Amino acid sequence: MALESRQRTKTYYEWAAIRVSYKSKSRDLPNGGFVESCGRQLDNGLIQLFVGVYSADGKPITEDYTDNVQGMTVDQAIDWGFDRGLSVGNGQKPN
Repeated sequence: MALESRQRTKTYYEWAAIRVSYKSKSRDLPNGGFVESCGRQLDNGLIQLFVGVYSADGKPITEDYTDNVQGMTVDQAIDWGFDRGLSVGNGQKPN
């Protein structure tokens, strides 16, 4: 799914407002939807995670921003968020 076709919510813009480099993982789903998981570590050590799940027409099914993931590295948080997003996204019916 093209980035331009995704509709974003306030949650995404709160995440994006912090201008720090991040890593991400994403996938197009068989039902036409899309999942992305993005993680970053701030200078103060906090690990932040954004997970977005979108329908085939780009509408957000869910967007979640966790300000402080505890007990995980950035990569572990991204994988955890991605798996969570896949569970939600794969449960959606195709449009």
